[in-house]
Order: sequence, then structure tokens, then C-alpha cells
Amino acid sequence: METSTFARRFEQAYRDLYLRAVRRVRDKRERLTAETTAFLLHLAEAGPMGLTELARHMGRAQSTTSEMVEHLVAKALLAREPDPADARRSLIWLTAEGRDDLAEALQVLDEPRLARAAEGLSPAERADLTRLMDRLNTLLKEQTP
Repeated sequence: METSTFARRFEQAYRDLYLRAVRRVRDKRERLTAETTAFLLHLAEAGPMGLTELARHMGRAQSTTSEMVEHLVAKALLAREPDPADARRSLIWLTAEGRDDLAEALQVLDEPRLARAAEGLSPAERADLTRLMDRLNTLLKEQTP
């Protein structure tokens, strides 16, 4: 198969697969908002920090950041912990529930549905498919944009 034919067929297969495997959320109220997801993700990647530092990181006023933090503390997604280096300040960090909710918000595909579909493949086919997808991903990473 020519590479241009492969690219076209892969693109169509990927699009079809995504449409069938994407995670659907029935009640949007159960999901984190995009703003909350971004806030938690930034904090998860940057690590625990004080309110002033967090406001600077987020490019927001300290009062706005404080309001957001208080809202997320009330929902048990964030917690304030004493700073071991400075007893006068506290660090803001994700709770276990906050980490779980963030992981769920970032989950794109419906893993149980994919697992059920994968039952139709042999263990060798599943291994081949993931190996080849990993290989293609590695080749894409190696390309310059």
C-alpha cells in the first residue's frame, strides 16, 4: 500500500474509531467545567503552591484565584496544607478526589466499551495493534512540525 493511500485510510479509520469509542457523558453537571479542569491540571503539573504564586501562574487576580480555590476546597477537590518551610502560609494541592475527578475529566475514550470490543480480537492481535500504534506514534514524535 502506498504511503498516501495509507495516510488517507488511516485518517478515516481513526475518525470512525474515535466516533465509536469516545466517552459520552450523559449528565454534563457531573463533569468538571473546562475552566476547572484547566485549573486542576495546571496545579497538578506545577505542584503545591501558595495562593499568590497560583494567582501569578494562572494570570488572574489573587481575589479571583482565592474565590476559585475556596469553591474547589468546598467541593473537596483541593485542600490547604501547612507549608513545611513557612508556618505562616499554606500550600494548595489536589485532594485524592480532585486527582480522581481530574483523571476522569481527561479520559477521552470509553475504556469499558473498547475492552468489550477488544474481546473480538485475539491476544496476539491486541498486542500487534498496540505495538504498531506505539511505533507509528514514535515515528510521528520524531518528525519535525
